[in-house]
Amino acid sequence: MLAGRYQVRGFLERGAHARIYLAEDLTTGTPVALKILAPETALSPEFRIRLLREGQAMKAISHPNVATVIDTGETEEGVPFLAMEALLGESLGEYVRREAIPLDTALILLRQAAAGLAAAHRAGIVHRDVKPDNFLLLGPPGEPYGLKVIDFGLAKLGDVEDEGGDGHNVMGTAEYMSPEQILVEPVDARSDIYSLGVVMFRVFSGHLPFESVGQADLLRHQLFSTVPPPSWLNESLDARVDRVVQMATQKDRERRYTTMDELIADLEVLIGMEGRELKARSLSNAPDAYTPRTDLGREAATLLAVKFGEHASRSGSTKPPGSR
Repeated sequence: MLAGRYQVRGFLERGAHARIYLAEDLTTGTPVALKILAPETALSPEFRIRLLREGQAMKAISHPNVATVIDTGETEEGVPFLAMEALLGESLGEYVRREAIPLDTALILLRQAAAGLAAAHRAGIVHRDVKPDNFLLLGPPGEPYGLKVIDFGLAKLGDVEDEGGDGHNVMGTAEYMSPEQILVEPVDARSDIYSLGVVMFRVFSGHLPFESVGQADLLRHQLFSTVPPPSWLNESLDARVDRVVQMATQKDRERRYTTMDELIADLEVLIGMEGRELKARSLSNAPDAYTPRTDLGREAATLLAVKFGEHASRSGSTKPPGSR
């Protein structure tokens, strides 16, 4: 029994830093999922703050494509927990690792993912860990038409500075991180747009845009290499799909979609809604480079440019703002 309210009924999942249990909310008689820090991380200030941040973020968002947090609290031993709506399904990551997703299904799911993230952005929240494993699919096996955004443990809440000693650490999943995340610069909604663009590439092509066994190579590509069109790996894709993915994944965030709602509008055009043109323009031959905005970012970019040599010098990514 937790907090005199939640009766644990069974074990659901073991994560890297937390455990999830199925429980009954005795005040309502409904099932809930309890996310509790694992014993090895329960005393860590960083992970306690992350779980608190996740609860604050998810309670601030009310949207059908975002998982709902019902309550937050602590066990009798002082271990923090979240009580969330009980959802049964598989992640988008599990789906794409198992089989290819038909284009019409993929577009529907990605539109729902973008809608959930747009709701977070309207609440002043940047997810910062957008990846297929953080989208939960609901529905019959093989036919998931409902999607919930989950795991806001790395979320940035408004203008609040990061706590727990992570303010100068890279946060996120390298395969999906935006250049500004890698350089530990302030992020906004456009960082999630970049990450969702990489998710779209993965879903449409069956591969990541930068697949490498080495972490250093992966970071180099995320900083200095243009994301290729997914049609290079899936020739059946319409050229309009390439345009949407490439606009979302521009290294220069000023050239990305300005808001997630703009990306949603283009996804709806791809789904088949008539009467509108894509906002995404052709960017295949345009130079693309991320320009650091802070001293820390410029220092990191310079160090990486030295490490990566010609790959960085060709991009111009280390030039200060306003230079040519």
